[in-house]
Amino acid sequence: EELYNRLRDALGERFFLAIPAETTKLYQQAKPLFGDDVEARFPAMSEDISEAGKCLAVGRATAAVFHLMRVMELALRKLGDDLGVTLVDEKNWQNILDEVNKAIKALDHKQPRTKALAAAASHLYAVKVAWRNEVMHPKQTYTPEQATAIFGGVHVFVADLAALL
Repeated sequence: EELYNRLRDALGERFFLAIPAETTKLYQQAKPLFGDDVEARFPAMSEDISEAGKCLAVGRATAAVFHLMRVMELALRKLGDDLGVTLVDEKNWQNILDEVNKAIKALDHKQPRTKALAAAASHLYAVKVAWRNEVMHPKQTYTPEQATAIFGGVHVFVADLAALL
């Protein structure tokens, strides 16, 4: 009885959350959520990818999208770096995208890599309009289903970018 009372008192000072079994892997993360290639190529994204997964696991969909947009911003900067675009922290996404597109236009359009870079830039514009602006300026909240879909899309994009750059 004494042990029970001590445990009850100790546990009474804590608040516990339960994570559904189907999202446990997103929270515990035994391996990088976006894979080893992304982890090795873009280590600066690791924390936000991990946090996005944890947010999804505990049902914080809008927070997950926020972290995913931080990942996409790092992806945009990596793409700009690869193209030799000077990226200043004060520049907004549209300014950076304009400079990235200008750099891509200067490349040989017949080259497969140029086409892949152009596709990446167009996806970044779509992300900016559809999700980034909405979550960064409190206009939109997201459902778990929407956040999961965005998570998947960001995963594919970043993995493809890691292979491209």
